[in-house]
Parts: sequence; C-alpha cells; structure tokens
Amino acid sequence: MNTYIMNKFIQFINRKKELEFLENQIKKPSSFVVLYGRRRVGKSELIKQFIKNKKAIYLLSTQEVEKEVIESFSAEISEYFKDSALKVNPFSKFRQIAEYLKDKNTTDLILVIDEFPYLVDANKAIPSILQKYWDTYLSSAGLHIIVCGSSIGAMETQVLGRKSPLYGRRTGQWKVDPLPFAQFVKLFHNAGFKKLIEFYSITGGIPLYALEFDGSKTVFENARTAIAARGSLLYQETDIILKEELREPKTYFSILKEISAGRNSLNEISNALGVERTTLTRYLNTLIELDLIELIKPVTSAKKSRDSIYFLKDNYFKFWFGFIYPFIKDLDSFIFDGFERNFRENFNTYVGKQFEMVCMEAVRSANPIKSTNIGKWWGAYRDMETKERKTAEIDIVSINEQTKEILFVECKWQEKVNAIHILAELKEKAKQVQWNNEKRKEHYAIFARSFKQKIVEPGLILTDLKDMEKNVKLI
Repeated sequence: MNTYIMNKFIQFINRKKELEFLENQIKKPSSFVVLYGRRRVGKSELIKQFIKNKKAIYLLSTQEVEKEVIESFSAEISEYFKDSALKVNPFSKFRQIAEYLKDKNTTDLILVIDEFPYLVDANKAIPSILQKYWDTYLSSAGLHIIVCGSSIGAMETQVLGRKSPLYGRRTGQWKVDPLPFAQFVKLFHNAGFKKLIEFYSITGGIPLYALEFDGSKTVFENARTAIAARGSLLYQETDIILKEELREPKTYFSILKEISAGRNSLNEISNALGVERTTLTRYLNTLIELDLIELIKPVTSAKKSRDSIYFLKDNYFKFWFGFIYPFIKDLDSFIFDGFERNFRENFNTYVGKQFEMVCMEAVRSANPIKSTNIGKWWGAYRDMETKERKTAEIDIVSINEQTKEILFVECKWQEKVNAIHILAELKEKAKQVQWNNEKRKEHYAIFARSFKQKIVEPGLILTDLKDMEKNVKLI
C-alpha cells in the first residue's frame, strides 16, 4: 500500500496521558471536563477514541444559527435514546435539550459538545443555561460532560475565565498539545529518520499537517504540494488560524512577520511596527497563549530578568513565514521559481534550528543529570586579550540546582562533525556561563547527523541520528 494512503488512515497516535486523564474523570460520580487546543491538533480524534464502546453522545457544533445547530444535535440525541418522536420534531433551542436530559437516565453517559465556541456564537446565553442545569440537575444525575474547542481564546474566556458562568464548574481541564517528535515519527513507516526530522521542521507535531505529507516523496516535493501550491490544505492555514482566533488578525500577522524576520526583542518589534511597548505587550501575550510564539531567556537568568526575546514557536508558522510568505504573489500565480530557489539555498540551515528543538526533547527525555531546568543560553562577555565585547550562545543548557551539575549541549545538523573541535569550542563558551562556577560539575553533549570520529571522554555524550532513532523507538 502507498505510504501516503496508509498515513491517511492513521488518525490517532499515542495520547496515553490524555486518555488516562479522561478515564480518571469518568470514574467520578459526574464530571465537567474542558478540552481545548489549537486547530488540527487532534482533539476530536482523541475524544472519538476515548468514547469508543462507551455510553456517549457526540455533538459537533457548526457555524450556523442556533436552530440549525440544535436540530443536528437532536438527531444524535434521538438516535441514542431511540426516540422517534424527537427525530420527527427536533428541538430548536439548547434549553430544550437540557430539559430533555433532565428527564432521562444519564448515569455514566458521556455528553460531548465539540467546537463549543461555535455554539456560544449562536447563542451567547448558552454558558448560563448550561451552568443552571448543571447546578440544579445534571451534576447529580451521573452525567459526564466534555466541552471541547479549537479557539483557545474563546475557550479560556467562555468556559475557563472568571467571568464565565461556567467558571468553577469544571472538574478537570486539559490543553491538547501537538505531538512530541518521539510520537510524530510513528505517523510514518517508510521514511528515513533524517527525512522525519525535516518533515517535523515543517509541520511540527500537528497530526493533520503531517498526514498531508507523503513519506515516499522528497521533502521539497511535499512542501511544494502540501503548502506552496495554491488551493492546498496548508496554503492559507496561517490566515485561517489568525482570523478564527483573533479580532485584529492583521496586527498579529505583522507581529509574527517581524519576529520571523529576526526582530526578537520588544524594542525591535515596537520600532518596526510603530506600536507602543505597553500596547504591544498585550498582543504578544495573546500570541503566547495561542502557542504561536514563546518568550525565552537564558536558562541561568533570574526569574525577573529582562534579558528575554521572542521567537516563533510553531514550526508550520516558522516555515510559512520563511518560505511561503516572501513569494506569495508568485505562488498565487503558480510560479514556483523563487520558492524553489529559496528552499534549495536555505532549507538545510532552517532545519538546523529546528533540530535543536528535537535535541531539546531528547535531552528532556533522557535527562542524564536529572535536571531541574533546561533551556538555551546566550550572553555577552569581554575578551581578556583583545578587550573586545563578544557574544556567545549555547544551543541547550541543562542544570540541576540540587546537585550543582550542568550539561552543555551543542547541536550540529551536519555530517562527519569533528567532535574534538566542537567540544573545545563548547568548553570555551561554557566558561562564560555564570552559574555556580566554583562548585559546579560540568557535563557535555554533542548531537550531529554523524561524526567524523566518536571520541570517548568522561562527562561527554555523543549522539548521532542512528543513536537518536534507536532511542525514539524505545519511547
């Protein structure tokens, strides 16, 4: 069977922690669970997997008026309760569904309302109605409710926020994250490990994005077909997400574009857009909540340190802004020359930065020094000989506050890496890291596609792609 076709049928990978969370919720006398996460992350598939062989009604909200949404809900409810009268005369208001359930045996029944924000858009009173019936009847009737939504902002406002009528009713909440790389690789069976890292660098851990890729084709062929081709699923996904989530998508788009272009500090973004820092911070915080950007600081910095910079967090957004957006006018006319030239010249360098994130995950998983904090490090220092001011950066630094151990990690997306040379450079940079300098025990690690020669030294770990592949298969 063609790898691509086979991948289309693999809709559900792992999610053991999420399933365990949901199973624990329905062990309670009743439960009100909030499940949310960005578009395409696999929430609906998670729910469908969970309710298999259980007493459950799955209701999917759509962007229609309340009457139409509730009529479709009625069809699902009538089928579950074998109510032919309801099938002929469906409800038109959500309140009628609540009244109906009040008179039914709902012990151990799981009621799922997927895309809940769409239902609220149809009737703003829905949260208040649901809160009333939950408090007065449903919570004592053995019912388990799962409300789910892709609009993170809407879910946090309409369900999780203090001003929401449903605030305090939830018995549990879970934000569904993209798949980690170790689980992402299970979406493909015949692609080489190097190619999987390249795929992940473009799609991140969003299952639906990955399933648009064909493991038997080259990375460029996949990128051109699945993202760069006008009309493809992922061609306008950036715009769709921003318009669904945000009231001012153009402003957020501009912020993302500037960060992608390398303007990473608050001052740089503010100056580029001509927006006051205080106003800009609100927009940036929203993008952080949406998992589209992240604010990072050197791992050894104090909590209140202002030495922080913004980066795009989502791999698809990184790739889109770096490889699609600069050529969007040409791509609209199906002219691929600029896109292809840029891809050939810069994609390998781009993957090198995303490779650091894969290595970060590997360090977190193995956790050789049982670290309490893992992140990046950068800083400025004065050269003792030339007196020049210089900067240094270390891809990954892992620290253990209790044992005073520190691990310095370098990531090289290159073949036949000279480990002796890289280790010497890493040790020099490590001298600039001000953290328990007199008491600490230092460890070093280098990740690479391959090494010219693997050296052995106390406190040193060398990991190539073959090692990484073996470790991933054990997870």
